[in-house]
Amino acid sequence: MPRKYLRLTEVTKICNVDPKFVMRLEREKVISPILRRSKKLYPLEQVDRVRVAHLLIDEMGVNLEGAEVALNMREQMIAMQRQFNEVLHLLSRELKK
Repeated sequence: MPRKYLRLTEVTKICNVDPKFVMRLEREKVISPILRRSKKLYPLEQVDRVRVAHLLIDEMGVNLEGAEVALNMREQMIAMQRQFNEVLHLLSRELKK
């Protein structure tokens, strides 16, 4: 069963970023870790935000505010795609009747 949360060291390794970068994203409220037993953990969707923010900021030259807007738009587009897929699934079931 895959883990749902990762530690900072795992996030930095997976995303190939410095811990300071992750802390900056936290400070600016771009990501939100959780606390479990006095340990800071990062949900997998937050790890994805770190990865994409790094790509936008460090590799594409987007500023932090622009990266945050892009991340939010990306999440909205993913949610819309899921809804669209659900509608298509329901329509295909109706057509088979």
